Amino acid sequence: MAFSIIGSSISSSTKAKVLQRQNFNKEPNGLETIIETYAIKTENKDVIIPNKDTVHSAFSSSTKTYTRMVVESVATEEQDGGITQMLVTFVGLTTSTGLPPPIIRLIPSANEGVYGPPLVIEAEYVTDVSETQFLAGQLAGNNGLEVVGFWRPIIKMPFFINGTELPRDPRPPFFQTPDAGPRGIIAQYNGYCVLSKSCERRGLFLVARDTFHEDQQIATIG
Repeated sequence: MAFSIIGSSISSSTKAKVLQRQNFNKEPNGLETIIETYAIKTENKDVIIPNKDTVHSAFSSSTKTYTRMVVESVATEEQDGGITQMLVTFVGLTTSTGLPPPIIRLIPSANEGVYGPPLVIEAEYVTDVSETQFLAGQLAGNNGLEVVGFWRPIIKMPFFINGTELPRDPRPPFFQTPDAGPRGIIAQYNGYCVLSKSCERRGLFLVARDTFHEDQQIATIG
């Protein structure tokens, strides 16, 4: 069986489509999208439309294909003469390896800042970890100084994201006990730690947004 597409005939054993146009877009965080336009016979629409997350290299009839881009959405519009226009949006990265650098924003914020300026640090980036790995992060505990079980856990801001260095802590983390006796204030300063984490699945990748702020925990003992 052959599919007739815009005056051409191609065998059903091939990818069964003819590419008419390809448009690229790159988001500020580095994630890329490609919109490919096809013209197909309306009667064969259900056979040809790709499933979500189909790899670009397995579907596209473009001369250059990509293994890290997958189908994100498909839109069709029927034309005259039994022809349907099909728009296939792929999302991912056109590079075969590596991840794009993050967007780092310093956002002035009231009531933030302990030893540094009153701000939060926001990082928006593309990552190939799973949702479970992303949300777990890496617990910093008490920075290896002391163990205070009743304090909430923290996640330290990493030194690097996708090879880009993040701002350093205004001062080194520390654990402080009362100067004399068993009574007084204990304090743990953790530096920049996670304030919030969110992510959105886009094909093979997550678009992540982390915010960090200075974290200090204080308690009275005795």
